Amino acid sequence: MYRFLILLTVLCLPAMANPLASLNKYGEGEMKAFFWSLYKAELYGTQETYSPNDKHLALKITYHRNIRKQALINATNEQWQHIGINHPQTEAWLTDLSTIWPDVKPGDTLIVKRNTDGTTTFFNTTNVLGSIQHPDFAEAFLSIWLSEKTSRPKLRQALLGHTQ
Repeated sequence: MYRFLILLTVLCLPAMANPLASLNKYGEGEMKAFFWSLYKAELYGTQETYSPNDKHLALKITYHRNIRKQALINATNEQWQHIGINHPQTEAWLTDLSTIWPDVKPGDTLIVKRNTDGTTTFFNTTNVLGSIQHPDFAEAFLSIWLSEKTSRPKLRQALLGHTQ
């Protein structure tokens, strides 16, 4: 029984490991709509300062409001349209997100991490929620915040570590 518990613990460690361990925080900012703060976003990577070539970028979002997953998916699609993402896999990615993302409530955290193998993994505070295997997804998704065409340029600047 003791060996089984050790084996189970070792097998579960990757799912419980901190996806931001060994990454540097580049910046953080608040996403606001009208008078409300919707979430706090933090950008992490392996370099000392932000580089778009960083293969280990991670975005941590801590929510301040209740938001249904369908609203998150709709907002993702709207932002892709805003910045001009026109990828043939967009609809498939949105379907994948509907199976990965939960509804969120105040205090919930979602982390998206771009991996060196081209996959993108989503985490909550303690668990892996799911992955998208397509190598273009991470760039498309992170472009919502990091593209020069983003609808939230002040948030982009804060995430990149540029202070005003």
